[in-house]
Amino acid sequence: MRAASALLLVVLTALAVAVLAPQAAGLAAHVVVSGSMAPQVQAGDVVLTAPVRVPDLRPGQVLLFADPQRPDRLLLHRLVAFDAQGRLVTRGDANQSDDSRHVAPSDVRGLARLRVPFIGLPGLWRAEGRFGPIALAAAVLAGAAVSVFGGPGNPPRSAAVDSAQQLAPARR
Repeated sequence: MRAASALLLVVLTALAVAVLAPQAAGLAAHVVVSGSMAPQVQAGDVVLTAPVRVPDLRPGQVLLFADPQRPDRLLLHRLVAFDAQGRLVTRGDANQSDDSRHVAPSDVRGLARLRVPFIGLPGLWRAEGRFGPIALAAAVLAGAAVSVFGGPGNPPRSAAVDSAQQLAPARR
């Protein structure tokens, strides 16, 4: 049980580092909140994006851009083509048709560079008001940490035995 708990903590730490380290290199992290890019990108994944210049845009790239219908929201969809006015024709991989509104190239915020699965689930749950899974995840992580590191004032059993043996008076 202790080994499984340690493995869980190592994996979660590695995922967190995988999200945070690239941000130091200028990438931005975004939690995916819908399944429009499934199966490659799922809700709860974190996608790291890098800045991209307009001349470097090519069909097939996955782009982060301001939603033409709701500019306060960002979309992560694939660039399918350019229309006659030079705007971007986009589509989510899970969608059957292109997005109804085309995107101005100046609205592109970044090019998807890396996907880190599952690490954004707590953020997604918070946005959806689902606090039960957050509490459960926190309890599991706390239990794993206690299992690996021992509770406060509760040293590992072998250390407690060693201390007791050292404190015992010598018998003659």
